[in-house]
Amino acid sequence: MHLNSIKIRGFKSFAEEVELILEPGITTIVGPNGCGKSNVSDAIRWVLGEQSARALRCTSMRDLLFNGGANFAPAQKTEVALRFSNDFSNVNGDPNASAEDTSNIALASPEVEVCRHLSRAGESRYLINQSPCRLRDISELFMDTGIGVDAYSVMEQSKIDLILNVRPEERRFLFDEVAGITKYKHRKKTALRKLEQTEQNLVRINDVIQELQRETEALKEQAEQARHYNAQQAQLKQFELDLAHREYDKLRTDYSQAQADLDEILTTVATASETLKAAEERIEASTNRQSELDEAIRTGQAALRDIETQIEQIERQIVLHKERQLNIQKQRERALQTLESLKAQQTALTAQKRERTQEHQRLEASYKIEESRLAARQQLLTQLAERITAAKESVQEAQTVLQEAATELEDRERKRLAIEHNLSSTEGNLNRLKERTDALETEHKTATDTHAAVQRAETQLKAELVHIEAERNHVETNLQENQDALRKIEAEIQGLQNTLGSNVSRLKSLQELQSAYEGYYAGVRAVMQAKTHYPDQFQGVCGVVAQLLATDAEFEVAIEVALGSDIQSVITETAEDAQSSVAFLKKHRAGRVKFLPLDFIRERRFYDEALLNKPGVIGVAQDLIDYDSEYEPAMQHLLGNTLVIEDLDAAVALTRQFRPRARLVTLDGDIIDTSGAITGGQTNQRQSGLLGRARELETLENEIGKLTQSSNRKVEKRKAYAAKIADLQKTRQTLTAQWQDKRVEKASLTKDMEQANLQVTRLEQQLAEVRTENRELSRVVDASREEQEALATEIAELTQKRTRTQRWIERVSEQIESENRKHAEVAGSCQEMEVFLAGQHQKLQGLMSELETIEETYQRATKDIAEQQAIIDSDEQTKIDLGEQVATAQREFLRLEGDRAEAEAHVDELTQERETLLQAVTVLQKEMRATRRNFEKQNKARHQLEVATTQLEMRIKSVSTRIHDKYQVSIDALPPLMNNEQAMDEIDLLDSIEKLKAELSGMGAVNLKAIEAYEEHKKRHDFLIAQRDDVQQSMQATIQVIQKINQTSREVFLETFEQVQTNFQEVFTQLFGGGETELLLTDPSDVLDSGIDIIARPPGKRPQSITQLSGGERSLVAIGLLFAVFKIKPSPFCVLDEVDAALDEANVLRFANLIRAHAESTQFIIITHNRRTMEIADAMYGVTMEQAGISKIVSAKFADNQ
Repeated sequence: MHLNSIKIRGFKSFAEEVELILEPGITTIVGPNGCGKSNVSDAIRWVLGEQSARALRCTSMRDLLFNGGANFAPAQKTEVALRFSNDFSNVNGDPNASAEDTSNIALASPEVEVCRHLSRAGESRYLINQSPCRLRDISELFMDTGIGVDAYSVMEQSKIDLILNVRPEERRFLFDEVAGITKYKHRKKTALRKLEQTEQNLVRINDVIQELQRETEALKEQAEQARHYNAQQAQLKQFELDLAHREYDKLRTDYSQAQADLDEILTTVATASETLKAAEERIEASTNRQSELDEAIRTGQAALRDIETQIEQIERQIVLHKERQLNIQKQRERALQTLESLKAQQTALTAQKRERTQEHQRLEASYKIEESRLAARQQLLTQLAERITAAKESVQEAQTVLQEAATELEDRERKRLAIEHNLSSTEGNLNRLKERTDALETEHKTATDTHAAVQRAETQLKAELVHIEAERNHVETNLQENQDALRKIEAEIQGLQNTLGSNVSRLKSLQELQSAYEGYYAGVRAVMQAKTHYPDQFQGVCGVVAQLLATDAEFEVAIEVALGSDIQSVITETAEDAQSSVAFLKKHRAGRVKFLPLDFIRERRFYDEALLNKPGVIGVAQDLIDYDSEYEPAMQHLLGNTLVIEDLDAAVALTRQFRPRARLVTLDGDIIDTSGAITGGQTNQRQSGLLGRARELETLENEIGKLTQSSNRKVEKRKAYAAKIADLQKTRQTLTAQWQDKRVEKASLTKDMEQANLQVTRLEQQLAEVRTENRELSRVVDASREEQEALATEIAELTQKRTRTQRWIERVSEQIESENRKHAEVAGSCQEMEVFLAGQHQKLQGLMSELETIEETYQRATKDIAEQQAIIDSDEQTKIDLGEQVATAQREFLRLEGDRAEAEAHVDELTQERETLLQAVTVLQKEMRATRRNFEKQNKARHQLEVATTQLEMRIKSVSTRIHDKYQVSIDALPPLMNNEQAMDEIDLLDSIEKLKAELSGMGAVNLKAIEAYEEHKKRHDFLIAQRDDVQQSMQATIQVIQKINQTSREVFLETFEQVQTNFQEVFTQLFGGGETELLLTDPSDVLDSGIDIIARPPGKRPQSITQLSGGERSLVAIGLLFAVFKIKPSPFCVLDEVDAALDEANVLRFANLIRAHAESTQFIIITHNRRTMEIADAMYGVTMEQAGISKIVSAKFADNQ
C-alpha cells in the first residue's frame, strides 16, 4: 500500500485545484518560508479527521477555506482527497495474521480514495470512494495501520516536540498504535460501557423485583382471603337457598287455604251487598230530591243576589255619571290652558331656529379657511420629504467611496499578511510554541475549572441525594394515606350498593304488584287485565279509582277510609261500557265489580260553604285529591259530599253544633256519617294501602336515584384514589431509579476529582518549562517585526481616509435627522389641523341635527294644538250625553226594587219544603243502619281474607324474586328438599347463616380480583428473576471478555515495548554516534495504562530526561523513536514537516541515511528547505507564491538521485 496522490482544492492558500502524484520512495516538498508548504501537511491531517482548528494553525474551521486574492474570489468550499493503492492484504507484514488483526481496507476497488469536504455554510462531509461515510468509518479504516491524526504517519516539528513534552501517560499512544492494541482498547472501552449499563440495568431490575415481591406478598394474603371468602359465600348461598325453599313451600300451602276461605265468604258478602244497595237507593232518591231543592234554593238565592247586585250597579252608575260631568268641565278648562301654552312654544321655536341657522353659516365659513391652511402645510410636508431623499442618495454615494477605501485597505492588509508568511522558521517555531503554551494554559484552566466544577457537582449531588430521600419518604407516606382512603371508600361503596340492591328489589316487587293489580278484588283484576290484553274491546274502561287519583301522605288514611270499597271501583266512559264489562265478568265467572259510568253517575256536592271556615275543618275531600278533569263526575260522586276533619273531637263538636249534611272523615280514619253514626278505631293493618303503594313507588324511585348518584360519586372518588396511587407508585419507582443513578454518579465524580488533581499538577509543571523556552525565542522574533512598520504606516493612512469619509457621512446623517424631525413636526401640525377640522365638521353636523329637531318640535306643537281644540269640542257633546244616561238609570232602579220582593218570597217557599223532606230522610236512615252493620261485618271478614291472600301471594313472589335477583336461580327449578332425617333443623340453619354473614361482614372489603392479580404478579416476578439471572450471566461473560482483552493486550504490548526498546537503542546509537537511551514504564504494575518516560544520554553527557536536551537533540531523539517504531511496524507512508529544521549538517546526513534505509518499506513525504535532505529525494515538488496569498505547485522527478 502507498499514497498515490493528494488532491487539494480551495484549502488555505491553494486557490485552484492542485494534485500531487506520489510514487513509492522519497518525495520532498520545498519552497521559501511562507509559501504554503506546510499547508500540504495540514491538508493531510485534516482529511484524516483532525477536529482541532488550532492544530491546523487557524482559529476556526472556516479559516481553512481560501480567503480570496487579487484575481480570485473567496472559495465557497474546500475539498482534500487522498488516494491509496489497495494492493495490500496485510499492512503489518505478518502473512499469518488473522482477518480480525489485519488492517486491510475491505474494498473491492484497486484504489481507495478518502475525501473530506467543507462548505462556507459550515456543511462538512466525509467520503470513501465517493460514498458518504462517518469519521468513525475513516478511523476504523486506518486503525492499527500507523495512519491517523494521533498516529505517527504525519509528523511536524511541533508534533515531535509534543511527543517529547506530553505526560508519560499521553505518550504511550505511539506504542499502542505500533503494538496494534488500539482496537483491543476500543473493544475494552465498549465492553466497560456495556458492563456499566448492565450494572445499572441490574440495579433497576433488583429494585423492581424488590417492589414486586412486596406487592406479591401482599396480594398473596389478599388472594387467600378472597378464596376463603368465595368458599364461605358459596356455603351461605346454599344455606339461604334451602331456607328460602322451605319458606316458599310453607307460603304456598297457606295461600291455597286462604284462597278457599275467601271464595266462601265472597258469596255471603254479595247477598249482604244487594240488601244494602236497595236501602241505599231509597235513601238516595230522597237525597236526590233534597239535592234538587237545595239547588233550587241556591238558584233562588243566586237570582236574589243578582238583583241586589244590579241595584247596587245602577246606584254606582248614577254617581259615576255625575262625577264624569264634573271631570269633563275640568278637562275642558285644562285643554284651553294647554292650547295657549302650545302657541307660545311655537313662537319661541321660530326664534331659536333663526339663531341656529346663523351660527351654522358662521362655522361653515371658518371650516373652509382652515381647510385651505391644511393644504398648504401638506405641500410643505412633500417638499421636506424630497430633500430628505436627496440627502440619503448623497450618503449612499459616500458609502460607495467608503467601501472602495475599505477594499484598498483590505488589499494592504493582505500584503501585510504575505510579509508575515515570509518570517523565518524561528518565528514559526515561536508561534507553535505559543500555541503549545496557549493550549497548556487553556488545558490548565479547563482542568482547574473541571476540578472546581466536579467539586461543586459533588456538593450539589449530596444535596440532591438528601432531597430525593426526603421525597421518597413523603411519597411513601402519601401512598399509604391514599391506600387507606381507597379501602375506606370501597367499603362505603359496598354499603351503598347493598342498600341500593335492597331498594331496587322492593321497587321491582311493587311495580310487579302494581302491574298485576295485586291487592285488588278478583273481578277488578280480571277487568283491568282484560283491558291490557284486549284494549279495543275495553276501550271505554278508564281505570280503577285508586290509580286515577293521588293525594298527599297526610290525607291518605282519610281518603282511603272515605272511599272504602269504592277505592276499587272501576270508572267507565258510559253505562254501556259498564254493561259490557259486567257481561264479561259473568261469562268468565271472574268476580264482581262496582262501575262508575261518567255519563250516568249522579254527583254529590257539599253546599254549606260556611262550614269550611269552622275550626278543625280541613276541606272537602274532593278538593284534597288530584285527578284528571274528565273524571270530575266520578270523584264528585265519591268524595264531593265528604269533609276531612283534623280529629274526632273536632268532628263530634262540628256535628253537635251544625248537623252538617255530609260525611265527616278524620285524618286518623274515623268516620261520622250524615246520620251521626261514628266509625273508628285502629287495626294492625290498614284497609288497603293502594294509595300508599303509589307514593312508596315514587319515594323508592327518588331514593334509588339519590343512592345511585352517591354511589357514582364514590366510584369516581375510588377511581381518583386509584389513579393517584398509581401515580405515586410510579413516582416512587422514578425516585428510586434517580437515587440509584445519583449514587453511581457520585462514585464517578469521586474518581473524576482524583483525575482532575493529577491533571492540574502535571499541567503546571509543563507550563513552567514551555514559558522558559518561549522567552528565549521571543527575542529572536522581535527583530523580524521591524520589516512590517512601513506597511503599517500605509495602512494607518488608509484608515484615516476611511475615518474622514465616515465622519462626513455622520454629518450628513445628522442633517437628515434634522430634516426628519422637521418633517415630523409638520406632519404633527397637519394631524392636529385634521383633528380640528374633524371637530368643526362634527359641530356643523350637530347644528344641522339641532335645526332638524327644532323643526320636528314645531310640527308636533302644531299637531298638539289641533288635538286640544278637538278635545274641547268633544267634551261639550259628552256633557249632554251624560245627562240623558242619568235619567235612564233612575228609571231602571225603580223596576229592580219590585223584582227583589218577588224573589225573596220564592226562596222562603222552597226552604219550607226542604225541611219537610229532611224529616222523612231521617226515618229511612234509621232503617238502613241495621242493614249496613251486617254488610260491614261480612265485608270486613272478606277484606281481611283478601289482604291475607294478597300478602301471601306477595311474600311468595318476594321470596322467588329475591332468590332470582341474588343468585339468578328460579326457586321452582330447585331440587326437592331432603327428608327430615337428612335436613338441617331450621333453627340451626338460621344460626349457620347468621354466623356466615357475620364472618363475611367481619372480613371487610375483600379484593376478589386479588387471585388473578396474584397470579399475574407471581408470573412477572418469576420472569424478572430469570431476566436478572440472564443479566448477571451477561455481566460475568463481559467481565471474562475484558479479562481476556487485558491479558492479550498486556502480552502484545510488553512484547512490542521490548522490541521498540531494542530498536530505539540501535537507532539512537546510529544517530548520535553512541550514547544510551532507555524507555521506562512509570507504573510497571499497570502495564496497559502506565506512562512511558524517555531517558537519553548522548555521548559525553550524563543520563537525563529529554526535556533537558537541546532543540536539535530533542528532534533527533523524536526521529530516533519514530524509526524505532518503523522497524517493528512500518507505516505505509509518513509525512515529515520540517523535522530536520533543528539539525546541523552532520545530523542531517545521519537523518538522511536513516530515511533512505527505510524508504523500501515506507513512503516518505518530506517538507523541508534543507539542501542535504533534498538530495535524497526521488521526486520533488516546489511550492511558490507568485501572487500574494496564492500557492502553486511545481514538480520535478530525478533519476538515480541526480
